Amino acid sequence: MGDERENGLTTPDGTHPARDGDRPKGPLFPFRACLATASALVGLIVAGWAVSQVIDCVCGRLNVYVDIHRRWPLSMVHEMIPGVHAPWYDLGISAGVVILFFVFVRWFARQVVGSLLGVLLAGFVFVLCTNLIHGPRYGLVHPQLGDQWVRGDVLRQYYHDAGQIASAGEFLRQFESRQEELTCHARTHPPGAVLFYYALMKTVGHPAAISLAIAVISVGLSGVFFYRLLSRVLDRRTCGYVTLLFLLIPSIQIYYCATLDAVIAGCFLGVVFFMGHRRWSWCVAGSVFWLFGASFLTFGACFLLPVMAGFEWITRRSLWRSSAVILGVCLLYLAVYLAWGFNYLGSFTIASALENPQGFRLITEPVSYFMTRLENVVTILVFFGPFLLVLSVRGWRAMRRTRTLRELLVLTNLGVLTLLAMFLAGTFRTGETARACLFIYPYLMFPVAAFLQQGHCRESDKRTLLWLVFGQTIAMQTLGGYFW
Repeated sequence: MGDERENGLTTPDGTHPARDGDRPKGPLFPFRACLATASALVGLIVAGWAVSQVIDCVCGRLNVYVDIHRRWPLSMVHEMIPGVHAPWYDLGISAGVVILFFVFVRWFARQVVGSLLGVLLAGFVFVLCTNLIHGPRYGLVHPQLGDQWVRGDVLRQYYHDAGQIASAGEFLRQFESRQEELTCHARTHPPGAVLFYYALMKTVGHPAAISLAIAVISVGLSGVFFYRLLSRVLDRRTCGYVTLLFLLIPSIQIYYCATLDAVIAGCFLGVVFFMGHRRWSWCVAGSVFWLFGASFLTFGACFLLPVMAGFEWITRRSLWRSSAVILGVCLLYLAVYLAWGFNYLGSFTIASALENPQGFRLITEPVSYFMTRLENVVTILVFFGPFLLVLSVRGWRAMRRTRTLRELLVLTNLGVLTLLAMFLAGTFRTGETARACLFIYPYLMFPVAAFLQQGHCRESDKRTLLWLVFGQTIAMQTLGGYFW
């Protein structure tokens, strides 16, 4: 039994996934499907650029405001082509990262996937390397200072708000009254976002060190919780390989260094992990801790409420745990209110008004509403990549036929449907979802994990997949710059 588990022939409960469901047929990478998906994504981007220009021109003539970036549907991307927009030697750094990855895949990958620590270390190293392609100034300092280091007068990052704090308690006490005066990011987030940077400034200081600290925290949290979630139903080597694959996704590689949203994604995974814990006490205590942390960093933590409740109801036909978790978080915010006077709901109302000052955009700005909703979806898919997207669809179909993977199927469905509902409600108005919705990528990776577990893929197929995913990351990091 031990050898079977090691080779991915059984799940932790001793069942044979290939017997519980139909074993996937055909090659790991169906050429036509992958080519069609890649072509569709590229076509969407090219067509989007053209359509956005036409819409912008027409709306301008009609004097109708429309929130469409000239690079739609990838608005938060700008060219950083070596030799044109960046120094030529950036191309040499990129080549060096490719060589390092070749050495890793050729001689170390098989050993690394057997160890969670090894996977986390590899993920962190490559996150750091790809963000250093354009140099430490752009890769580590720029995310914290934004355009300040270019023009010297643009202050819009959490780092700038954190630098104005004299006392954490006083900041929390006055947050609501000062919320509208904060920079564009901080004023639409709870105070935990700025206080998190304040804590990092007090402990590590330099902007580059803050970026490194965020990378360590983000890779550690997401990697551990993602691996542990998979280990409940998949074998150890599949868990290690898929966790490594997850850390190589373009969105993860680009945004897990320096971005608060990466820390938020790790907290979200912590809630999901503890909600599935068998022991009631661990489930409630762990979920309360991570949900409070996530909600203190972002109002987007409301995403977790239907996921928690839906998961418990579908898998246990109960809502006791979810209710206890929500009650626990409410009691913690009551304690915060009594101690510092911070009203979470009041702050949420202010942030909502700042985000949508004219009201529901479907009514007030229908063109912008539809364009940004489409942009939200396209951006996530582009940063996920065509190859993983194909495997995710095939894995989702396989999960529907496999009893042992039911929990992963439930989480995937709940996560995707909840995010789509949030899009329809107007959440994430600017289309920066590859960053702001980093928390959705684990849900898209669950079907990939299921497919790889059931497919019993050859080692050569796994190496090819690593190269395809990381190759897209290298191309995006070399040719583009990403800001927020």
